[in-house]
Amino acid sequence: MASLDRVKVLVLGDSGVGKSSLVHLLCQNQVLGNPSWTVGCSVDVRVHDYKEGTPEEKTYYIELWDVGGSVGSASSVKSTRAVFYNSVNGIILVHDLTNKKSSQNLYRWSLEALNRDLVPTGVLVTNGIAQIHDT
Repeated sequence: MASLDRVKVLVLGDSGVGKSSLVHLLCQNQVLGNPSWTVGCSVDVRVHDYKEGTPEEKTYYIELWDVGGSVGSASSVKSTRAVFYNSVNGIILVHDLTNKKSSQNLYRWSLEALNRDLVPTGVLVTNGIAQIHDT
């Protein structure tokens, strides 16, 4: 078996933009029917084989940390949220295309994360389209 490395990715964005739905879709390969509000943080995992079947194969244990809250939260909420920013390898910023404020707040979310002296290896910006239902 290939080596197993842990990768921690924060999923950040305003409340209600589809972070939980996106994480569920990425980890479970299915649409989340009725997502609930995330209180604090929710962690889902996925095992991913990079370059499967080749000599360079490596298995990653990917943790997707869905951090709840709003970028405009009180300082006590922000300081509580700070614990989630330790040992981060990447960030996914999520916004809602129908909510202009959530798009504008992406800058504030990125500042909050990067002001923690993080050195993520990647940042991905996406929208909350994961809430589209199967037909």
